[in-house]
Amino acid sequence: MNIVLVPTAVAAVLATTAATAGGYAAPIIAVEPVAAAPILQPMRDWTGFYGGLQFGRVGMEGKPGCDKWANPKNNLGKLSSLCSLDESGAQYGVHIGYLRDFGRIVVGAELSYDKLKVKDIDLWGDGLVFPDANGDMLRAKLLAGYDAGRLLPYATAGVAKATLDFVDIDNIPHSGKDTAFGYGVGMKFMASERFLMGVDWMTHEFNTTNGKADIDTLSLSASYRF
Repeated sequence: MNIVLVPTAVAAVLATTAATAGGYAAPIIAVEPVAAAPILQPMRDWTGFYGGLQFGRVGMEGKPGCDKWANPKNNLGKLSSLCSLDESGAQYGVHIGYLRDFGRIVVGAELSYDKLKVKDIDLWGDGLVFPDANGDMLRAKLLAGYDAGRLLPYATAGVAKATLDFVDIDNIPHSGKDTAFGYGVGMKFMASERFLMGVDWMTHEFNTTNGKADIDTLSLSASYRF
């Protein structure tokens, strides 16, 4: 009885093994795609002190309503008469400032000094040309801008003190000064972690001996970050 069962069992095992070997299919394992790790861009932080140089153009224009025939020799401590003046010249100087980055908003303050030079002034608009006018402008201003990575567009406002000197055709010197509010817009570019490039436009309304005059500046700047 046992002799009969052993071959039968062996045959059954061999048959099962053969069937399994012929019909076996390996399970399919789904592989989830692996997302590539994002490349993190370095953060741009505008916080810090900076200083540098600027140069550009200065424009001077008399305001409507100014008496063009007033005597510019009546110096009352203000800028000399600029009644019909509509001239432009060069400006150049130095600046120092500080920026604080709050994320998307950047605020700061800047102090700048510029030399002004306007050639061949037609002071009253009648063809009577005066020699070159020389002056300077000291400005203290606040800035508020938007952090756009390497770019910082901003609005600015502050106080400017200007002086202007020239000699008339009778070789009589004229000199005056005034303080005025100014405002403008600009943009800074972070060329590297240490160097900034910028462009800045501002306008100011000064009092003269017999009216008002606008003095505008358009400057290009290069700054080093400390």
